[in-house]
Amino acid sequence: MPAITPAVGRTLDVLVACAALAVAPPLAAAGLMVDVVPNFVGLGIGSTTEWMGSADQVVGLVPAARVQLGEHRFAELYGPFGDVNVLNIPNWEFGPMLSYRFGRKDVEDPVVNSLPPIDGGLEAGVFGGYHYVNAQGIPWRLRVGVSATTAISGGAAGGQVTPYASFWMPLSSTVFVGVGTGFTWSSESFMQQRFGVTPGAAAVSGLPEYTAGAGVRQFYAWPAVVVRLRPRWFAGAGAFYQRLTGDAADSPIVTQRGDRNQWTVGGGIAYIWR
Repeated sequence: MPAITPAVGRTLDVLVACAALAVAPPLAAAGLMVDVVPNFVGLGIGSTTEWMGSADQVVGLVPAARVQLGEHRFAELYGPFGDVNVLNIPNWEFGPMLSYRFGRKDVEDPVVNSLPPIDGGLEAGVFGGYHYVNAQGIPWRLRVGVSATTAISGGAAGGQVTPYASFWMPLSSTVFVGVGTGFTWSSESFMQQRFGVTPGAAAVSGLPEYTAGAGVRQFYAWPAVVVRLRPRWFAGAGAFYQRLTGDAADSPIVTQRGDRNQWTVGGGIAYIWR
C-alpha cells in the first residue's frame, strides 16, 4: 500500500463525490444519498434498465451538484434525486429527500407496452445516518443509514424503506475505491403498480393475472473507482447490481418479459471547489 499523505485525507470527500456520478442514477432510484462531499458540479453517463425488472437497457446523462450550507449542513442533487442535511453535528446526518420516480410507458417490449401505462411522479421522505472517517493512517470511510419515502404526486405510488451501507478506501494518492450494499422494502400499492397484472391487463397482454404484495423488493451491491486527473478534476466509474426478490422477482412481467438481475453501469467527471 503506498503511503497516504494528509492531502489524500482532505481529498477523500472529493473522490466520493466523483464516484457518486458513476452510480448516481441507480442510487437515486434506490433512494440513497452519497457521503458528505465538498462543493462540486459534474456530469455522468450510464446505461440502466428501461423499466423496473426490464431486460432492455437505455443510455442517459445525469447531472450532479453539491453546495455546502455550513460546517456540516449541505444540499445535494443527483439527477432526479435531491436531499438536504439539516444537522450541524459531526458524523450524523438527517434531513428531507425529494425524488422523481420514472414511469413505464412507450417501452420497447410489446407485451409490457400493452400493460396500462404508469406515469412518473414525485416521492418525498427523510433520511438519517452516521458516517465515520478514520483520521489516523489510511483515511477510510464507513457510512450506514436508512431512508424512507412515500409518493406525493403524479403517477408515483406507495412507499419505500432502504437501509444502506458503504465503505471507501484509497489505494494511492490518486486512486480510490468503494463498495456498498443494502436492500429496499416496498409497500403493497407500489408493488402492485409495478409488478401486478390485473384481469384487464392480463386479457390484453396475454400475461397471467398476478397480485404483488408488500415486502423486500430487492437486494443490491455496487463497486466504484475514482481517479484524480488534476487538482480540481476527478473521473469515476462504477456498476450497480440489483437482484429482485419476493413478489417482484416472481411477477410474470419479470419472469416472462424481463430479468430479475438488474444492472446499471456508468462513469462521470466532476469539478470541485471549496
